[in-house]
Amino acid sequence: MINDTPILPCLDFSSIVINPSSDSSHPLESPSFSIPSSVLPHLQTASNHLHNHQTVALPTETVYGLAASSLDSEAVQAIYRIKNRPSDNPLIIHISSLKMLRSVIPDGYEIPELYMALISEFWPGPLSLLFPSINPLPLPSPQTNAIRMPSHPLALALIHHSNLPLSAPSANSSGRPSPTRAKHVFNDLNGKEGLGCILDGGDCGVGVESTVVNGLNWIKGGEGSVDILRPGGLGVEEIKRIVNKVDGKEGSTKILLHGKAWSGSSDASPAPKEIPTSNGTRSDGASNSKHEKVRSVGLPPSTPGMKYRHYSPKVPVYLLKPSNVFSRPNSLPEEAESSSQAVLRQVLNHIPYHSKAKSKGKGKARIGVLHFEDSPLSQNILKAVKEENNIQIIPVSLGFDASSAAQRLFAGMLTLERIPPENEHEDGNVDGKIGVDAILIEGCSDQGLGLAVMERVGKAVGGGGIIGDVMNGEGEIDRDGSEGNTFWVDVTSYSIRHT
Repeated sequence: MINDTPILPCLDFSSIVINPSSDSSHPLESPSFSIPSSVLPHLQTASNHLHNHQTVALPTETVYGLAASSLDSEAVQAIYRIKNRPSDNPLIIHISSLKMLRSVIPDGYEIPELYMALISEFWPGPLSLLFPSINPLPLPSPQTNAIRMPSHPLALALIHHSNLPLSAPSANSSGRPSPTRAKHVFNDLNGKEGLGCILDGGDCGVGVESTVVNGLNWIKGGEGSVDILRPGGLGVEEIKRIVNKVDGKEGSTKILLHGKAWSGSSDASPAPKEIPTSNGTRSDGASNSKHEKVRSVGLPPSTPGMKYRHYSPKVPVYLLKPSNVFSRPNSLPEEAESSSQAVLRQVLNHIPYHSKAKSKGKGKARIGVLHFEDSPLSQNILKAVKEENNIQIIPVSLGFDASSAAQRLFAGMLTLERIPPENEHEDGNVDGKIGVDAILIEGCSDQGLGLAVMERVGKAVGGGGIIGDVMNGEGEIDRDGSEGNTFWVDVTSYSIRHT
């Protein structure tokens, strides 16, 4: 019999008081903490687990993390075992002070001026910086560690109270959508051996993982580079702003994204080559922004998110690129159908459950739609479904912008996976299955947090139950792996299908 993993309520975390250092040159040198009595016993329980080779799930401002002492190799291995995480997928180290930072980087290493500027501006917060490793494995293993200071008071308090730097990837089975609520962690990892407890600190405020930056090639005075290895909760524009400020001028340092020149965001990204079909318009790839998915490479990744597939729900995911955000592909014939209705029909034909139900002459397809509030696309889809009596639309709002979309994206996918079945009446649902048959996600501009949102959506596209960054390579990112699951949608007009 599997014992349930305890969820320890710490919803009074806002009462945690963090006082900046008063006797040093930097306020983050050695902050002091005042922890309320309602939270302290749970932190002590979690700390005991961490000191006993166990893991703990804890909230950060980005997503919930599965944490273990970075100094405990046995506990770190438990993270990989619990998540079924490939051994070459590195972990980010979380610290609570600059004093602790210096304990996990080489003795005498001088933190670069750029890093200190980024730390002063964005720590604590969703920014991870690459530092030289104290004891790196022999090449070709990475010689660096990504390190960050989270801003969630509960995460900071636990790190401080346990006096341990914590290695913590997202608290989910590898390859699955990242958890943004304690219940998400429980639904996925409950009862896993080595998971001591789950600290409930409410919903995560940012909702996507941290931005990972390699600034080790920055050169004072210019001619160097800063590489954004993983877009996340801090926009590339913000990183560039600080780089320019430290350089004293714009353009002297190259800003890279995944090792390639970053030219900035735009309101509408150029669309990829499209494949017109009789029932809709299908894109070749999942992304049409200035960045591309990371290709699988032979060298071990230096930071999470560079090699393996992530964020995949148990059902197929489709990316919809509305015409008010994404330009029409030049290769798309004028006569090709690209309306919301045509796309719905195309998606419908790809749903295994619907095909089986249709052959029996009954059953509605349940399609979840993650959409922006009052967007032309969402309005068109609601109109189109009225003409398709074999579809049930379950809408979930992403809010009005990329910031709210980042907060709601993972939670939306996880909610739609587990949404209860409808009562069997006239709606046609005959199997009582939990969850939707497919998820449609409305795309957005890659400006600001939109870059992180679109990268996560791009990796989720395809879905269909890929459980894991599987160690035999099945979970590695394949640039063409989402072919057929991305659609450009004309939202400027709506046409009724006549039969």
